[in-house]
Amino acid sequence: MIPEFNSLSEKVGRLALLAQTLRQENADLRLHLSSLNNDKEALTKRMNEAHRRIAALLEKLPETESDAESNAEPDAEPDLEYEEPEFAEEKAV
Repeated sequence: MIPEFNSLSEKVGRLALLAQTLRQENADLRLHLSSLNNDKEALTKRMNEAHRRIAALLEKLPETESDAESNAEPDAEPDLEYEEPEFAEEKAV
């Protein structure tokens, strides 16, 4: 009976150690997740600010001839000619 009790005691000790390790790992993961969420929020703010600034700059740009033409002829279809790209010949190795 005593060997069974010792075996059970050993298993309970390992289980307690595993539970403690998992609690610490969970706490570490929560901190890491919080940090990542903060980084994501900061990057989202920066991206939104950049978008706002680019939109403001685009509004300040003068109108080009192509813009004027597209505004003058809203029903005209754009010229969509396909040009075959030119590739440099590959050298045999």
